[in-house]
Amino acid sequence: MIAARKRAGLPDWMVIARRELLERLRTPWFIIVTLLGPVMMIALVVVPVVLGRVGDQTARIQIVDRSGRLGEPLRVALVAERWRAELVAPDTDEQLLLGRIRDDRIDGFLIIPAAAPTAGTFVYKGDNGSAEPIMRSLNRVIYGVVLAARGDALALPADKVAALLAPVDITTRHTTGDDQGSSGLAAFLVGYVVMFVLYLSIVLYAANVLRSVVQEKTNRVVEIMVAAAKPRALMLGKILGVGSVGLIQVTVWAVMGVVTINQRGALLGAFGVDAGGWSVPPMDAVDVGVILTYFLLGYFFYAAIFAAIGAMVSSEQEAQQAQTPVMMILIIPMLCVQLVANDPRGAVAEVLTQVPFSSAILMPMRWSLGGASTVSLVVSMLILAGSTFLVARLAARIYRVGILMYGKRPSLRELVRWLRY
Repeated sequence: MIAARKRAGLPDWMVIARRELLERLRTPWFIIVTLLGPVMMIALVVVPVVLGRVGDQTARIQIVDRSGRLGEPLRVALVAERWRAELVAPDTDEQLLLGRIRDDRIDGFLIIPAAAPTAGTFVYKGDNGSAEPIMRSLNRVIYGVVLAARGDALALPADKVAALLAPVDITTRHTTGDDQGSSGLAAFLVGYVVMFVLYLSIVLYAANVLRSVVQEKTNRVVEIMVAAAKPRALMLGKILGVGSVGLIQVTVWAVMGVVTINQRGALLGAFGVDAGGWSVPPMDAVDVGVILTYFLLGYFFYAAIFAAIGAMVSSEQEAQQAQTPVMMILIIPMLCVQLVANDPRGAVAEVLTQVPFSSAILMPMRWSLGGASTVSLVVSMLILAGSTFLVARLAARIYRVGILMYGKRPSLRELVRWLRY
């Protein structure tokens, strides 16, 4: 095939890239995974909101009032919050209540201390203790009832107690100087999703290069291919072919992500759900371009490393061991996500988004949070592009020698000799 394409005037690396691309595009799994991306994006927007509206947010709770004062007001307040609350005897044994939780007769129980409302600790135990929205609702109700009781104890007028208990509306907006701003949580989630998609895509497709090289080397197919094309052309074509598949998928996902984010209100409206004030940071063509650019640079950077690893080993087992250090380096940006999200303009975020091992994953997130200037973005791209070129040159030297080497893995001294060869 390579010889036929060469007669047609195509360079070796383009023939290999075309073969790798078509080989993967024709598989049904490519279509399935590509379509699942947009479906998952829509599901991430719609499903939590819909379930939050139609799901049963009530809890079955029993109240042990040892103060003799707060039990009934607390029960009434919880019922107003759609809880199913009932009072039980103050001397009810705790083991009996725990047994009711085990038997799924109640979700939990609340013990009001005898010194309440002036002192003591409220204790709640239940199978929903890890449900953050439910616990937040319980804390809010308890706080309101206790404040009302303390106001009565101080003989405060009812209107003053009501003013004291009036809720305070707090809205947080993420902004780097623009007027509109966006929801802080929404900005973080968008940035996190961008980071995670890039991490997953780079890892999957770069690792595909490793597996493809090892498979061809194990089956001795590479010996036939080397007879028709130079090793450097084989490596470049393989990286380009696999990367083209990844670029197609990431482009589809990025465009669908922009549409999903920008049309969130209409999308939720189709399911009868109000999007509310959960505003998201806008995404445009520049943002998509940044995401795709860093995917390509990050992919080439790590794919070259994985191609060199594939040429060094002779089996899948050796490949798994040899790629472990690289995978550990890839995990570091995942562990540093919160550092960038907490202070996208800080020095730590600046360093992490300039280092080539982590910039491909963290810079798009920092850019989406508005923490990176245009100069910082361009410098990061140039550093990553230069590092990718250098790594690719070194990997090509290892690849051209190691692709036909079998047996044990080369030592560090042998690798240095390959690089100088």
